[in-house]
Amino acid sequence: MRHLHHSLLPRFILLVLLCRPGTGISAQTRQLVWTEEFESSTIDRSVWQFESGPSNDNVQFYTDRTGNATIEDGKLRIIALKESYQGYEYTSAHLRTEQARGWRYGRMEASIKLPATKGFVPAFWMLPVDNLYGWWPNSGEIDIMEHPTNEVTKIYGTVHTETYNLFAGPLPPGGSTTEVPDAEDAFHLYAVEWSPEKIDFFVDDQKYYTFENDNGTSSTWPFNQPFYIILNLAVGGGWVGTPDETTVFPAVMEVAYVRVYQELNDVEIQGPEFVTYKTEGVTYSLGEIEGATYQWNVPGGAKITSGQGSPQITVNWGLFGGMVEAEITTGEGSYSKTMPVRVSPNLLKNSGFEKGVKHWRSATGYPVKALMNLDGEVFSTGDHSLFAAVTDVTGNAWDVQLSQSNLALRGGTKYHASFMAKSGTSGGQISAGVINISNYALAGQTTISPDENWALVTFDFTPSGNIAAGFNVDMGGHTGSYYLDDFVLTTLELTDLNLVKNPDFFDGEDPWALTTHSAAVAQGTVADGAYAVSISNGGTSPWDIHLGQSGLPVENGFEYMVSFDACADAPRQITALVGINGEPWTVYSDAKPITLTTNRKTYSFTFAMKEPTDLQSRLGFDIGGDGANVCFDNVLLRKGEAVDTTPNNFVDRVQSQAALYHFPNPVRNGTTFYYILQEQAGVSLKIFNLSGQELETIESGFRQQGEHQIRWDAGELPAGIYLYQLHAGERSETRKLILLR
Repeated sequence: MRHLHHSLLPRFILLVLLCRPGTGISAQTRQLVWTEEFESSTIDRSVWQFESGPSNDNVQFYTDRTGNATIEDGKLRIIALKESYQGYEYTSAHLRTEQARGWRYGRMEASIKLPATKGFVPAFWMLPVDNLYGWWPNSGEIDIMEHPTNEVTKIYGTVHTETYNLFAGPLPPGGSTTEVPDAEDAFHLYAVEWSPEKIDFFVDDQKYYTFENDNGTSSTWPFNQPFYIILNLAVGGGWVGTPDETTVFPAVMEVAYVRVYQELNDVEIQGPEFVTYKTEGVTYSLGEIEGATYQWNVPGGAKITSGQGSPQITVNWGLFGGMVEAEITTGEGSYSKTMPVRVSPNLLKNSGFEKGVKHWRSATGYPVKALMNLDGEVFSTGDHSLFAAVTDVTGNAWDVQLSQSNLALRGGTKYHASFMAKSGTSGGQISAGVINISNYALAGQTTISPDENWALVTFDFTPSGNIAAGFNVDMGGHTGSYYLDDFVLTTLELTDLNLVKNPDFFDGEDPWALTTHSAAVAQGTVADGAYAVSISNGGTSPWDIHLGQSGLPVENGFEYMVSFDACADAPRQITALVGINGEPWTVYSDAKPITLTTNRKTYSFTFAMKEPTDLQSRLGFDIGGDGANVCFDNVLLRKGEAVDTTPNNFVDRVQSQAALYHFPNPVRNGTTFYYILQEQAGVSLKIFNLSGQELETIESGFRQQGEHQIRWDAGELPAGIYLYQLHAGERSETRKLILLR
């Protein structure tokens, strides 16, 4: 009989077949990419994290105390004690590399000596980093070694999947061996060799079981994603029973080392994939491969602060995400590695379930009856939502809970929380809140009754002091089914850093829109982390092709900064602007002509918002009138300092030598030019085309200090973009005029 070993589920008993051991053959091309030799005097907590609390149907309480896990004589010692602690009679330790290290494919091995007394289940096993297909067992489990100490000579190796588990369907497949009679007296080498085709299980390089990929779905083979390593010593449970008077304490599981070998094609960059704006000191690493050289690159706005040329770098992030890239060079050749990193104002990670249920926890335990998992057919945005169905309510609302923890919130700061929700076939009342993990006190909460339509749920709160917080959605108060998506927890300070949504095109095209007019033909795609516009016909006017994003708030009386990265496949001109998203298409920023080159560059400008506040303005690029393809990335619209925009008659009073603008803008048949002179001066006001050719002189002569205006008729000029220029004494100003027909 075998006992299911998983920290989030009740213990169960299962049968496994005894397989005859075979001979393990290690691939000669594998390199040692990670090792833990336990050479330090203390456990490295940047690598090893500790489970805390009870688990499964075991009878221990896991702690992170040195009494339960320590390093002595170059070996990790996991120690089970008989003692009264937190309402339990036994303590032990459970260590994992979850947030620090994960691997896909290769050889994972550990040299371990097992405790020699009954009533324990020491284990060396792996769980998925991302939970890409949902919580256990959907995303899989690999038990490299489990040893019920009541079966002194027996070692088990097993896999668990959505199909092969104790809840439904065939039992988890696995094998066992009795060829280690001294497993409790000596160190032995326990290992798996994992490839896209199969997982082989070994003891001392003797293969005793193989689990093969059936080339089906993730329900039978979820083993195509990174997994992390776990070492633990469980006390009691259904597999081995509770320790009795013959059990010897302390019971010790000793680990001499843990090593991971991979082929260089399988080596992947390790590090956080979700980062909040301006987070500093983030580490990314590759295996420390003997004789290898490393070259790293990070996207625009990010900076490598240390480690260039080494297996590990430290990065300070800005406002844009993208690819962290590395080139490994060895005697075998060069290998390019990439890792996409999302940078946003959101404190919640994996907010739209892009990476399965990574960073999210679910509670659907006794006494309620509920199901919670990913749904790939109903979603607000992206390609997944979280589905929860509550079929029996006999406990508390929080007995069915979706949560994310490890949120460091600042006292006195206002936070804004939101998410999308809808009911399924039925619905009831659910609540969402942020709690102080240390005492479960609510920092903020809202209660809703979702209906069949997606709706935005929001609430704001301000913690009175700094707290370690958790974000929870409680659904156990009423029967019903619910879909949840697009979670956000942020501050005004963070969102004001960039008003543009999806500025780095990490999430594809949405909410950007590419529009064409007249005969223009263009197509936009997101490629290599940028938005590329392929132009078949540029049309006749710049606005015949427009890439833009609307719904951006710009307030009267503030300065704004616009910046973006752009390039073209041939030198050409485009126009960048911020203005009304509709008639009369007033441009707040003046239309800024930008000359692109074939090299990607950053362009920027500022403007003062002198018009009434517009909460739905558009930031856009007019890219028609030319057939050269263009690309955009890292678009920024940031609110700056307050500026004086107090009106004085028909024009804003400013302190420049000559203040100049025209209205209406864009122009249909004619417009009025306005300008202010701070002192008397000789004046000329002229119209030019974009090639710099003078078309018309509107005003010429000596003018007095004060405000001036002159009406202009566009006559027979064709539609297009023109420049008008005012010379006043030794100063001049140039503005753009958009003529529509």
